[in-house]
Amino acid sequence: MSAIRHLLVTSYAQAIGNISCELHRSAFDFYYYPHWQVSTESFPLSPHFGLTAEVFKRGATYGFVENLLPEGDARMAVVKYSRLSANNLFALGHIFGAEPAGAVSFFFHSSTAALPSAQDPILRKIYDEELSERIQARHRGVPFAQWDGAWYQSLAGVQEKLQVIFHDERLFLAGGSLSSTHILKPEPQGKRTPYLVANEHFCMSLAAAVGLEVPRVQIHRVPEPVLLIDRFDRTYAASADVLQPGKVGRTHIIDACQALDMPSWRKYECLGGHDGRSPERRYGVSFEKLFGLAPYFEDAPAAKMTIVRWALFNLMIGNSDAHGKNISFRQTANGIMPAPFYDLVSVQVYGEKVLQELAMAFGDQFLAEKVGACDLAAFAQVAGIPIEDVMREVKCIATTVIEAAPALAADACYLGAERELVANVATYATGQANRLMQL
Repeated sequence: MSAIRHLLVTSYAQAIGNISCELHRSAFDFYYYPHWQVSTESFPLSPHFGLTAEVFKRGATYGFVENLLPEGDARMAVVKYSRLSANNLFALGHIFGAEPAGAVSFFFHSSTAALPSAQDPILRKIYDEELSERIQARHRGVPFAQWDGAWYQSLAGVQEKLQVIFHDERLFLAGGSLSSTHILKPEPQGKRTPYLVANEHFCMSLAAAVGLEVPRVQIHRVPEPVLLIDRFDRTYAASADVLQPGKVGRTHIIDACQALDMPSWRKYECLGGHDGRSPERRYGVSFEKLFGLAPYFEDAPAAKMTIVRWALFNLMIGNSDAHGKNISFRQTANGIMPAPFYDLVSVQVYGEKVLQELAMAFGDQFLAEKVGACDLAAFAQVAGIPIEDVMREVKCIATTVIEAAPALAADACYLGAERELVANVATYATGQANRLMQL
């Protein structure tokens, strides 16, 4: 007899649906509760989960949940510590399900299970000395996101993160009926991408100067640098006491893989390398597929132009890792629109230590320095936007990059070798901007 378990899907402390899992086959089904289908506050989980009485089957349900989970070493740390199989999506969905990206949570389903509003708040202050010790302890195999027997990392991605409340210049771990307001990202371990905190801070600051919508970032030193990022899927009043339950709201977002109903391993356009650029390899997330979401956009012209600006900015800073899980959308009952941009870094500055080929090609070109007029014309074509409008955006973004990058690189927030790295990023970005303007 098959063992069936259930995950309760909630939003704002309200049960909205149920995921059933037949454990022996990892068969996931999802359905909305009737009240959520007709509620004026309701929203679909994604474009592939319409607010109907339909039971959504394994593929879509499994993929949606899998895309919420951390990837790489972050996921394996939990698997190792909890002695779970990396394929046990049901258990991982429960472990990471309390506060993932967006406005839904997942809990073991039972008649006695308490919804978040009925749970006690969990609040624990983090001191800088303790955070510094935990950053160093990663080299001894101590998971960065595991504190006091609980996990405070429910976000997708391969980088280590910590979900925190930042209030009155103090850091807190939060759980139960409390929601985090910020994300902490320490420097990655290893030597391939040194000073990544400064790199991301600079690129995010430059994106803001260009006019892209990005969350606020700041460098917090303990003394090791960590990037402190406002969660753009959380909302609260400036005067709110976020240390109290119910003061932080949640905005539902999905990444491009979820929007396209693709598994996370298809986040790159071309799998297995780009040599020969054979069409059969290019079945991951691409610009063509992103712009193909137009029927789901609330405002298609505005959404497409926002994606164009994101793509062009990444081209100028040399962010070859702008893949399908590094762009997200706000999901409402009316459709989807691009969310604020995140994980903006210059990969090019690290040279051959990191793969330089673009996650999504402009036309058939996977190298940023070689993208030319014909490639931009092909990009404009798949976007369904006149090439004149695309080149107007190139000029506008490039002009601001040339003006703002050197001044931002000289900011006093960067110390020591960080200053050299961000200066190199600024030099690359202004070079790319000048080159693209000549097209």
